[in-house]
Amino acid sequence: MEPSPRPIRPTVPSRPASIRRSLLACTVALATTGLVGGVAPAAQAAPANGPAAPVAATGAIEPFATYQPQSTCSPAPKPGTLALATMALAYYNAGRTGGISRGCSVGGRSEHKEGRAWDWMLSVNKPSERAVAEQFISWLLDKGPNGEAAYNARRLGVMYVIWNRRIWSADHASRGWLRYRGPNPHVDHVHISLTWSGAMKQTSFWTGVPADVGRSPAPAPAPAPRPAPTPGDDGDED
Repeated sequence: MEPSPRPIRPTVPSRPASIRRSLLACTVALATTGLVGGVAPAAQAAPANGPAAPVAATGAIEPFATYQPQSTCSPAPKPGTLALATMALAYYNAGRTGGISRGCSVGGRSEHKEGRAWDWMLSVNKPSERAVAEQFISWLLDKGPNGEAAYNARRLGVMYVIWNRRIWSADHASRGWLRYRGPNPHVDHVHISLTWSGAMKQTSFWTGVPADVGRSPAPAPAPAPRPAPTPGDDGDED
């Protein structure tokens, strides 16, 4: 009796490298969400489309920041503002810094005059730079591991962001992006203003412990009176 012939196995073409990378990415994503092997992850990760916080949050994070307008003349860059600028430029490797400080006699009220604001020079007319700006903003405002809205913005103590004729304000977060009516349309840079705790590098992004994002460090004489900004006009001229 002749032995049965060995079954012929069909030749399976190898997958292109791009498909292999996509499958690997899907596998990693499924493993992260606990869908591979039916095992739930011990903890979900924070938004992953930007730099990682140097210190993980231990639990609750900061509430949405309240508006703390410039009330002093202290234009030297504050450590948290400088750290944010350095981190963003190093991670995204795009654009350039437009500066943190501004002379106290220049223009109207601005957190630049307290070293609490940073301008990141990115143009809406350059697709690669616009993509970076929008990725960074998405990273700021994406949900956290437990569904916390604007996770990184809150952990950094961000008061507001202005970009491409629109403004997002922490104290009006429920209203989302609003039309910006200031004199500068912000089509060539992203403006980020921080609370005092954010500017002083005292928020959970840097320490792991939630900070008070609704109080200035000390009372101080206000500059010349000026109407408070509406949600569409943050009072910053740059």
